[in-house]
Amino acid sequence: MNEYEGLYMEYEEKPHGVVSYDYTDTLDLQYKGVHMEQQRILTSYGTIDFSGNRLEGQVPESIGLLKALIALNLSNNAFTGHIPMSLVNLKELESLDMSRNKLSGTIPSGLGSLSFLEYINVSHNQLKGQIPQGTQITGQSKSSFEGNAGLCGLPLKETCFGSNKPPTQRRKEDDDEEEQVLSWKAVAIGYGSGILFGLTAAQAIASYKPECLTKIIGPNKRRRC
Repeated sequence: MNEYEGLYMEYEEKPHGVVSYDYTDTLDLQYKGVHMEQQRILTSYGTIDFSGNRLEGQVPESIGLLKALIALNLSNNAFTGHIPMSLVNLKELESLDMSRNKLSGTIPSGLGSLSFLEYINVSHNQLKGQIPQGTQITGQSKSSFEGNAGLCGLPLKETCFGSNKPPTQRRKEDDDEEEQVLSWKAVAIGYGSGILFGLTAAQAIASYKPECLTKIIGPNKRRRC
């Protein structure tokens, strides 16, 4: 920020102490998922764009101390570890892009409460669990969360059913439960059929006259009864 607190970032040089002149820098910035060239940079435009490098390691928690930050782009690097919980302290944040890294764990639930967050992209990482629900999150495109096999919830099609288990694991458990239900149905049908047969046989036996039955199986049995 220049010493005059002007609207744009300007630099002043005084070669040989005789002539002074001001100049501004141009900047190619990816902001809210769109590449744009900034001919003049606002002094209030607090952004960090480290995209497309080979940065490794964890994203530091101290990033949450930059309270005036409005855009953070760490995409296309090799960051590992979790998304810092301290990001929820960036109340002025409007754009967050952490796509195409190796981030793991869950998405901090507090990101859904950032009022100014218009764009978020965490696609193609190793994230899991439920996507935080909130107006700023559910209004995003599903492409912002794709490429994370363990993520579920809106705006993705995979539902969580109140669980943070990956969808593939839930489907397997559902299949196992369905097989158990079918097995119990088969047992119940067989058991019911056995009882019905037994009752029918008992009724048939009870319909014979006792004395007739005695004659049939007794020592003095006759041909006819």
